[in-house]
Amino acid sequence: MPLVNSPLSTFNFWYCLCTLILMKHSSISILLFLILFSCKPKNGETTDQQLREENFELKRENDSLRFLVEKSERTYEGDTIQKLPETLPENHYPTLTGKHDLTLQWISWDKPGSVTIVAGEAGWYLIQGRQNGEKGNYLIVNGKIRPLNNRELEFDGKIEHNVHTINGGEPCIWTGKQLFKATGTRKYWRLQNMISCDSNTTDYVDIYF
Repeated sequence: MPLVNSPLSTFNFWYCLCTLILMKHSSISILLFLILFSCKPKNGETTDQQLREENFELKRENDSLRFLVEKSERTYEGDTIQKLPETLPENHYPTLTGKHDLTLQWISWDKPGSVTIVAGEAGWYLIQGRQNGEKGNYLIVNGKIRPLNNRELEFDGKIEHNVHTINGGEPCIWTGKQLFKATGTRKYWRLQNMISCDSNTTDYVDIYF
């Protein structure tokens, strides 16, 4: 009788077959392990370390950009952050001679009059002009003027206005020395004597530059 038909022979056959399959699978497992091990980062670097280094570089670049933006908007004095000045720099002197707009708010800000300023003597300039409005309203400036600094002017002469709704319709007149001043970033000198003749209203007499 052939050997393959016996129970013992059949058992041996299946045992050998399973052993071969397990040995084959073990070889495949060892091969996969070697491949994965060879793909690990070199020089001891891990994926987490690489990510941390990339994040650190990005943060440093963002900090540099933020510093440049903040520096363009602010100036520094010692360790204290100072805001940029709101006034014009000291070396900026508006041009005084020539033709300038002139307004009194009771007459109009949208339709200014004008004054002409020309060089005079001993640091003084001659100034003359007017603004006309509706219903006979007017503003007249006539005298001389000189700069005290880049934001203040001293005036000596006569300023007169007549607004029919102020001071009972009678003219309001200032004579003698007066002060015009440009404050903040304003582009005009304003008469500092602002109380009108009736003591109930405020006059804004402005000379623009």
